[in-house]
This record gives sequence, structure tokens and C-alpha cells, in this order.
Amino acid sequence: MRVDGAIAVVTGAASGMGLATAKALTDAGATVYGIDLRREALDEEFAQLPRARGFALDVSDSAAINEVFGRLEADHGKLDVLVNAAGVSTPGGEQQAWVDGINDRMVNAAKTGETFHPEFLNGITDADFDRVVAINLNGTFYTIRAAVELLKKAGGGSIVNFASVAGLIGLPMPAYYPASKAAIVGLTKAVAAELAPFDIRVNALAPAGVNTAMLSASGDDHVQALLALQPLKRVAEPDEVGRTVLFLASDAGKHFTGQTLSPSGGALMA
Repeated sequence: MRVDGAIAVVTGAASGMGLATAKALTDAGATVYGIDLRREALDEEFAQLPRARGFALDVSDSAAINEVFGRLEADHGKLDVLVNAAGVSTPGGEQQAWVDGINDRMVNAAKTGETFHPEFLNGITDADFDRVVAINLNGTFYTIRAAVELLKKAGGGSIVNFASVAGLIGLPMPAYYPASKAAIVGLTKAVAAELAPFDIRVNALAPAGVNTAMLSASGDDHVQALLALQPLKRVAEPDEVGRTVLFLASDAGKHFTGQTLSPSGGALMA
């Protein structure tokens, strides 16, 4: 699969699935503009990629997003591929520690046969919910809105949005994450219907466990609990997800739009 000469934007590009996607696209011949909040990590990784430029910003800042797309228009006058991989599972470190503590209790209860019902709702503040939605959902909307005219100038293209299997099946976890990821699926379908006349394809990915630093930090017991939900008893590698994005971005995926593909090891079978 090749995308020679394509101009692409990838958010969440400094690590994990976003970085794997940027690598897959550059390896296949694209020029990639990468966006991530972590300037140092982005600069370090993108220095090793051909035809790649990094921009450090928060995707929930619509003005900053518009500025990057303005730069891209001045440089290339078009866009062929947009990949929205930026996302967070919690609003920050303190909340992550709280979630990890509850997850640890769930895993230990499952081992010992103890009854334990996790409770998250009362521990979620307005600010927590708003922050996750601002990054995962609003940030995706902002980049799509900024990209549309450039995709039209290219005569068509591909948008790939990162949802999650957590937004498609019921799992006990803080509601802000699955809510934001389920919304990505609805956003994808609406935008796919609107942009189809312009030959712009819009699809979503809904992964389960992927071998990233975020997953590793949760501990092996948590990983094993996730694997218990799926028939294929291994987590996905980031480059596997990156190649799936490449498929959707290339001519090989030219008849896919409005779809949600789930590289989840069978956790979701639809």
C-alpha cells in the first residue's frame, strides 16, 4: 500500500498509535505534519522520519489547530489524509492514580472471588469530564473542520478518527472516556455522509488493548483482565494499528466510508 506524494496530518503523533501511524504513512511515501502536546518527544521522534514536521499544541485549542492548517495550506495548498489519534483516558495524573486504584481492586477481587462493585460517577468532577471530552471529541471536530476545505482542494481524501472498543461495549470505567469515544463514532458517520459527494472518506478505528506506554503503566494484571474479554489473547502492536490506518488512507480502502473498524482481538464482533 502506497500513498506517494500524499500530504497528511496526524494528531497524537509523538507516541503510541499516532507515532506508528506517522511512520507507516512516511514509509509509504507521504509527507506528515504531526501534532502533539509533548514538544520534546515529538521533536525527537520526528527528527528520525523523512518528510515530517512536528507542531506542539493542544488539540482542544481550536485557534492553534487553525494556525497549523493555515501553515499547511501555505506550504502545500491541499491535504490528502487526516488522522485523529490524539486522546486521553483520564484528565491527568491525580485522576489516573484514582482510576488505577479502583482497577487494582477490581482485578484483586476477581482473583480472590471477593464481591467488588466499582463506583466512578461520584468521583468525576465537571472539569474532569469536560477536559477528556475537550481533547477526545472537540479536538477531533476542530481538526476535521479545519481540514475540510484542504481535502476538497485535493479532490478527495481520507479521514480516520480514533474511537475505542470502550465506546462500543459496556465496561466499568470513568464515563468520560467511553462517552467521548462513542461520540467519535457518531461524528464519523455524520461527517462521512456530508463529505461523500466530495470523495472524502471518513472512518473510525475502535481498538482494544494496544501495546503502548499507557497500557504498560496500568500493570500486567490489568492487561490480563483486558485480554480475558477477547478471543485473541494478545494485545495489538501499534504498528498493526498504523497499517490499518494506512489501508484506510490508501486506494486499497477507497470504498470504505462511515465505518468503524475494530482491531480488538475479537472483543467486539459486529
